[in-house]
Amino acid sequence: MTELAPCPICQSPYTYVLESLLVYPECGHEWSAAEEPAVEEGFVVKDSNGH
Repeated sequence: MTELAPCPICQSPYTYVLESLLVYPECGHEWSAAEEPAVEEGFVVKDSNGH
């Protein structure tokens, strides 16, 4: 079995594959295995619409 990388956001080791996505259940982060994960730098404040 192939080792999956930990979550780039919360560092959770509990990664699983759902169709073409890598899913991290502890923080809810999902991303395509074909793309590099985007890691947010610093403190980011967003409203409920993501802006």
